[in-house]
Amino acid sequence: MRLFGPLGMALLLNACAVQHPQPQPERAPAKTAPAKVSPPVRRPAIQAQPIKSPQRQATSKTHPRYAPPPDVAAHWDNRLGVYVVEGQPLYYRERLYYRWSDGWYGSGRPSGPWEPLDGTSVPPGLRNLHP
Repeated sequence: MRLFGPLGMALLLNACAVQHPQPQPERAPAKTAPAKVSPPVRRPAIQAQPIKSPQRQATSKTHPRYAPPPDVAAHWDNRLGVYVVEGQPLYYRERLYYRWSDGWYGSGRPSGPWEPLDGTSVPPGLRNLHP
């Protein structure tokens, strides 16, 4: 070891420690089986059934939100959105009676006094009864 000295020894060890990378052999792409194409499956067409909403009765004795008139017999009409006073051409909703006489009139009592109403003050279903 004295022949080379410390510098020679370092060079010798360094040469042993360095490894040159070996080239990797090229890999061929993996062979895959061709994809099987199956014919399309025909399924019977499903026809959607229309959703039937529960039918509301055209009339009922009362309404869950609006109280019936206190002074007269009446029934609730779902199409008009008001109580129809029986035996008279009067309607009622939310403490106000309505009647038609070439225009809409309103009163707090079925016997009057009657005041003319603007069309927007009349419930929509009732308003459409006499446009």
